Amino acid sequence: MKIVFYILIFIIGTLFGSFATLAIYRLPLKKDIIKERSFCTNCNHKLGFLDLLPIFSYIFLGGKCRYCGEKISKKYLIIEIISGILAVILYESLNISYANVNILILLDFIYIMIYAVTMIIIAGIDKEKKIIYRSVILFGTILCLAYMLYLCVVGRNNETNMYRYIIYILSILILYIVNNVKYHNYIIDLVILVEYMQLFIKTKNALITILVTVLITGAKIIYEKMKPIDKSNILMEEEGEVTELPIAFYMGVSNFIVMFVETCISSMV
Repeated sequence: MKIVFYILIFIIGTLFGSFATLAIYRLPLKKDIIKERSFCTNCNHKLGFLDLLPIFSYIFLGGKCRYCGEKISKKYLIIEIISGILAVILYESLNISYANVNILILLDFIYIMIYAVTMIIIAGIDKEKKIIYRSVILFGTILCLAYMLYLCVVGRNNETNMYRYIIYILSILILYIVNNVKYHNYIIDLVILVEYMQLFIKTKNALITILVTVLITGAKIIYEKMKPIDKSNILMEEEGEVTELPIAFYMGVSNFIVMFVETCISSMV
């Protein structure tokens, strides 16, 4: 029975991942992510139900659009698989089983899954556009505030956690306003992202995520330095066209690694 639950949770996770891929593409283009039907980004043909099944559609269609034959980016498949794995990890971390499932536990699961999806969206947009999409963070922060009120209503609130939530929410909102009005600084956006992570995960895990991010970005910089010199890259740098490292992307990857390792360790104890 447990394996059936794992499969079901994985499928649910892929659905979240499918939505994340849509948001990563549409948000930077200021397109609607709720009402407008999915379409092929090459021929603009509206996609049917069989074209939208996470993972399976990609496999059955051979990684190509059914209508124009254009190759579909593998990133869609990768994000859906990662989302499915994340769902299983979060399922394990909440100690959910078919014997204790109830509406309150399901709400907890959906809440933390939305956090995971927002991190995927933030990381995906940052990797492609080198920007941190703050409206996604703002949405997640408002969600956290609603969740905090929900905990109060059902009597599951902890006074210490409430103060923690309030401090982080206020700091995110203040930095968000300051960075919108006076600045538009990537470093401040990273600070906002770190504060955002701490709304949903333990401070210890947020700090480990930062450490892993530093290690990954450091390794990336060393790798780039060791690569043979490309004259076209030098020209781009002189023209000011080289962008910063997508640190928020690496932070999202690091967060996934930290959650995976912690869940593995917890399951072995």
